[in-house]
Amino acid sequence: MVGLLAAMGKKEQRAKGKILWNPKGYAFLSPQDSHEDIFIPAQGLNSAMDGDVVEVRVYHDRKGLRGSVTAVLSRAKTTVTGRYTRMKKGGLIQPLSPFPYTVKVPPGFEATARSGDIVTASIIPPKSAAGINSVAARVDSLLNIPEDVGDDLRYVATKHGIPWSFPDEVEIEAERVSHVDVERELSQRVDLRERVLFTIDGSTAQDFDDAVGLEKNSDGTFLLTVAIADVSHLVRRNSSLDREAFSRGFSVYFPETAIPMLPHVLSNGAMSLKPGEDRLAVVAEIHLGPRGRITGSRCYEAVIRSRARLTYEEINPFLEGTGQTPVDDQDIMWRLTALHSLTSHLSSRRRHRGSLDLDVRETVVILNSTGTVGKVSDRERGPGERLIEEAMLCANQVVCSFLQEHDVPVLYRVHECPRESDLQELYETLREIGMPKGDLAKFHRAVVSGGQRSQALQAVSDYFRNSQLSGFVNQHILRALMRARYSHEDLGHFGLATSGYLHFTSPIRRYPDLVIHRLIKRALQEGPMTEQERIKLNKYLKFVAGETSRREEITDEAMMEVTKLKIASYMAGHIGGEFSAVVTSIFPYGAFVEVLDPPVGGLIPSANRGRITGGQKKGRSKKQNVAVGEIITVRLTRADRLTGQLDFLLVRAEKNA
Repeated sequence: MVGLLAAMGKKEQRAKGKILWNPKGYAFLSPQDSHEDIFIPAQGLNSAMDGDVVEVRVYHDRKGLRGSVTAVLSRAKTTVTGRYTRMKKGGLIQPLSPFPYTVKVPPGFEATARSGDIVTASIIPPKSAAGINSVAARVDSLLNIPEDVGDDLRYVATKHGIPWSFPDEVEIEAERVSHVDVERELSQRVDLRERVLFTIDGSTAQDFDDAVGLEKNSDGTFLLTVAIADVSHLVRRNSSLDREAFSRGFSVYFPETAIPMLPHVLSNGAMSLKPGEDRLAVVAEIHLGPRGRITGSRCYEAVIRSRARLTYEEINPFLEGTGQTPVDDQDIMWRLTALHSLTSHLSSRRRHRGSLDLDVRETVVILNSTGTVGKVSDRERGPGERLIEEAMLCANQVVCSFLQEHDVPVLYRVHECPRESDLQELYETLREIGMPKGDLAKFHRAVVSGGQRSQALQAVSDYFRNSQLSGFVNQHILRALMRARYSHEDLGHFGLATSGYLHFTSPIRRYPDLVIHRLIKRALQEGPMTEQERIKLNKYLKFVAGETSRREEITDEAMMEVTKLKIASYMAGHIGGEFSAVVTSIFPYGAFVEVLDPPVGGLIPSANRGRITGGQKKGRSKKQNVAVGEIITVRLTRADRLTGQLDFLLVRAEKNA
């Protein structure tokens, strides 16, 4: 856009792109042909909504580039959460988050809402791009949040429009379909009840949707079984259950509870692969060589019986050689040990082809018996987690190949290649923190040439692996990458260095996986797909991809916000404490830092930053005595329980690690 600004002079230009709303009431245009956003004031929105693809008239004033929407090229689905008030004719919704238009509910569009109810509503798109003050909306659901839910969870669920309770008709349908006639199903499925299968999850997990097993053949090869709960058998497309699951998209996990995608009678009951219980499953059976090479696979419907429930907390010490045998069952133990070895080979093969393996910090909040935060720490990723991760990655790939071989359209999980400008920004950050010139030059060559970029990024991560800057560097690598999403087209997966990838292994908690199970069943049917069926299915998958990707972002934001609020409540008890931290970015209003232990982040406001002067975005001012990537000591001065904001005071600079 710098080129556009230079080329404009005083002439008017046009640009196309996506509208990104700011909670304060204005917006930005993210142009299709540039990486610099264009500011759109509220009066220039002209009926545009968040996510709409629009055309804008671009001009510039003393503050820079400005825009005014002239046409809406395509509409995104927009929802709003707020308090409903009944009026003489229709009603109004007072949004809980800033919204640039008055939201009116026409008569008959209020569903069962009564005055005072908190509702989620879909905006009815205006017909043209014109100056408007209000929009119409249709009430979708009421947010009935139980009385015993904490204020932080209540606030976040309401803000993001996450429904807590299920409608009565959905609960009734779930109860009805939960009674499975296993004997009837055995006549139509493969009976795997005698095969040794087991689940591995965290100790607090309640929905077990995947079980694994391993058989060793006489020639030294292996047969890996990944059995996934057959949710699609009970949740039929376009049923009340299906519509509710689609509207939720994903289960939402908070430190003290979870909001499931499906009612508990299914997610924790009839579908959960509990030990000793006969369950319906969709199976990916994978033939592997002794060193993890895939030599064949097949998919089918089965009835399974999990032999045991193992937990990461039990098996990690054992696999690390420091703990006792987690279960007194030799059939399971040799399989667990062999799986650990085999999936290590799978990991090595994945790394060899260029797959990324970043040790990105993930914060976990641990509650004590009173429900308050007792500890904030990094989530550990032990050998048990890696074992299951590799098995699931392998299953996802072979299922995608299965669908492609059967010429069935696919809902892909894609991760597009990073933009060169984002990688150049990462290069500048690495240069600032003192990465050796030789290693830096190798990375820059990969950025410019476009070849082996994933290997170059992994090399950067590996270089800092045992440094205090490891978390900082991996976080900046993550920022340089595109966000993974769902698509009806195979755009490849940069992070895994592969094409042909999807999500198959978690249909209890992810709607896209449920769609994949339905596609597998279509592939298992006799007879080719008609062209009309293919066109209709592709159109449906394109719609589902956009909606579930959008819902995934909302879910992630809600979970991160709750974590942020929990952290603030914990840190409020540590006001005045001093911590080692790394400077992650510097702006005119302050410097952002990440504390090394506990893993929390916050701001050193400009008034508290002492020797940090200047105000360049990436901390490149020569006047600065403290720079991006530097290890410093900070003192906590404020922990806002309402916003989650942490403020620090710079105490002193430390020596970089």
